[in-house]
Amino acid sequence: AVKNNIRNLIQTNPGERFFQPKLGIDLRKFSFNQINEETLFLIQNEILDKMEMWLPFVEVRNIEVKTDDTDRNRLSLNVEFNIKQDPNTLDSVQIEITDTTEPSTGVVGY
Repeated sequence: AVKNNIRNLIQTNPGERFFQPKLGIDLRKFSFNQINEETLFLIQNEILDKMEMWLPFVEVRNIEVKTDDTDRNRLSLNVEFNIKQDPNTLDSVQIEITDTTEPSTGVVGY
């Protein structure tokens, strides 16, 4: 359930949830930016800030943001975390973000 909560938070854009307009992380704003170390750092901070706000029971251990060398418009995220009540259990969520439409799913952006 926690993995799904993290995925949903990262893949939701602010304004998509009707009664929670601030829920989500606006990663699309980085889609057309120059991806460099500063941008990757900003993405990591954005994820950390929103997770602290919306998922306070989750402790983020590491966030890895990488770009694909062949497709600079694709970001790969790996979030390592544990639940604060169970600090010995480490788990991770991997998400790929693109700014194109995936032909198999028809989903724009994720």
